[in-house]
Amino acid sequence: MLIPDFSRYSLALFEGNKLIYSSEEKGVRPLFDCLEKHKNKSGLILHDKVIGLAAAKLIVYSGIISEVITTIASIPAKKFLEDNGIIITAYEVTANILTKDRNTICPGEVIALNAEAPDDFSRKIKKMLNG
Repeated sequence: MLIPDFSRYSLALFEGNKLIYSSEEKGVRPLFDCLEKHKNKSGLILHDKVIGLAAAKLIVYSGIISEVITTIASIPAKKFLEDNGIIITAYEVTANILTKDRNTICPGEVIALNAEAPDDFSRKIKKMLNG
């Protein structure tokens, strides 16, 4: 297993042992961009510092990721990935992903929790990212 180096990136995408994408940005945006850029690939390994349900849904709906390694994942995200056949290694699991001030659940997680259909989720998450 590749060991994440989150001092170098917050998100990294690997094809085998080869790094094909990385970002130091925070939030769902770098994941969204990464999945779009590599949508014609499959069986990729993702290192992402934080995996909430929004990230998990983006990962599953992309169909290109086979394994996720993360520092922290929310319970709904871990379950969603596992239920959809994606291997997840999370060093810590928490109830939900919170905003930086730790007072509320992050907006992407709220959208993901309230959007059942993939197209409904995709539309709402795109609106949040472009908003």
